[in-house]
Amino acid sequence: MFKVLFVSLMIAVGLGACTKNQPQEKKEMILKVGYPGEWNDLVPSLQHTAYADALMHNQFEPLVILGKSGTIDGMGAKSWTVSDDKKVFTFTIDTSRKFSNGVALTAKHYKNSWEHSLKLDSKSANNSLLDVLYKIEGFENHKKSGGVSGVEAVDDKTLKVTFKKPFRMALSHLGGTRMAAFIKEGNKYIGTGPYVINSINKEEVMLTRNQYNPDDYYYEKVNVKVVPFDKSREALKKGEIDLYAFAEVAQVDSCGDKNISCVSGTENRHMTLVLNGQKGRLLNNPNHRKAFQYLFFDGFTSEDIPRKDRMKSQIEPQIFLPLQAGNISKEKVDEIISEGKPHLESFVKATQKHPLYFAHTKGTKWLHDYLIKKGVKLSDKTKEVPGRDLLQMYYKGYEPDVLPMYLSVFSGDPDGIYHAIGLKGAISSPMLHRKKVTDLLEEGRKILDFDKVDPHYKKVSEAVLREVPFIHIGFLKDMVILRNDRIQVKKNYLSREGGRFTTFRPVGG
Repeated sequence: MFKVLFVSLMIAVGLGACTKNQPQEKKEMILKVGYPGEWNDLVPSLQHTAYADALMHNQFEPLVILGKSGTIDGMGAKSWTVSDDKKVFTFTIDTSRKFSNGVALTAKHYKNSWEHSLKLDSKSANNSLLDVLYKIEGFENHKKSGGVSGVEAVDDKTLKVTFKKPFRMALSHLGGTRMAAFIKEGNKYIGTGPYVINSINKEEVMLTRNQYNPDDYYYEKVNVKVVPFDKSREALKKGEIDLYAFAEVAQVDSCGDKNISCVSGTENRHMTLVLNGQKGRLLNNPNHRKAFQYLFFDGFTSEDIPRKDRMKSQIEPQIFLPLQAGNISKEKVDEIISEGKPHLESFVKATQKHPLYFAHTKGTKWLHDYLIKKGVKLSDKTKEVPGRDLLQMYYKGYEPDVLPMYLSVFSGDPDGIYHAIGLKGAISSPMLHRKKVTDLLEEGRKILDFDKVDPHYKKVSEAVLREVPFIHIGFLKDMVILRNDRIQVKKNYLSREGGRFTTFRPVGG
């Protein structure tokens, strides 16, 4: 299964021949990583899957990143200032950083990259940069002018970004790989990160070092290939891969095998069931959606989740994490969900007359079986599809009434949910747009007084439960499965912010 996200877990592994007593020379080391599925486009501004984000984070660098302590750290920018009115952000670019062709990074590269990206045919419903750039001065004229006047390369070292109105979340949103700087050489995009992605085919890539990147890392090459989750255990045993990433869809039984370890991190994915509320659809009726949500959670327990997902899952019908602004009490959640009970009978009858088209992947067939068990009538169109086809349905086609989707989690400011259900969200879909929700999210983006953030986003949380853009099943945690005789974890707790192919190092390295 895929996910669409901000910063995902980055993985690194050591060479199979490396041992505690005989570490091989750095230049000979090759990392071997398995992903459960294809990554699709490897262009920063077209990124719409977690697998692509994980790969590209090693080649492309945004202005800033979310650091280990949860603070904003510089990357392409050494420092920045914010005007008193919180509208103008001025970045000092680290011109010592170089692209893999030796060209020094400048402010102009960021401006050019963003403006170039606006001209590309987006793979998602919205252009992936839209949820940031629509708030910048001059955006509304970019098609005529060919640029965005509010993004200024003052000189090589100075990038000035002027927003129309104060934007509380500006730095965080400028930190994703979608906002990275790049140079286009022919049909290839290159960056300033530690590695250069060289495609072999759509299911395998080889990353080689960017000789101009100054960062300290262990590996000269990284091989990443698609390994279906049902073959991951054997691939680890045979040494075909040294680490399996995105293991929430992996065979976690591997954790008990000799020389195999599993490392878990923080909640990184919303596990949802998207309800197509577009005009003319059965689920355009808000009472049907509320009834569907009630029916789903009535008696639902972790036992209904397959074992491979259960150990990493946390059932939670609301969208915000327990310590996050906007989180509401369990009692309030239950109260709102119960509002769907009076509409349950009419909803079930409606599905008998107009069965729901449910599209799912192999890894989410359990949801298909669960819905049937709960009495939801599914249409003859219901089918299993590859993840890439499900993405197409979510972003462009909108054919199903219901489909499962994993969406990346923002653990900080609650505005992070905008990328998924905001009107101009980078990974949003018209299927789940609900006016009450999108209006509240736009209002939330105007708030500068932090004392007002929590009360406002509590309203957002309640609105999502009442408008039901999706049934929020819960959260999934990061998890990787690794060969502990070849790899050492550089830190004992993995999180969304732990990035690149230096999170792990070779045993003896």
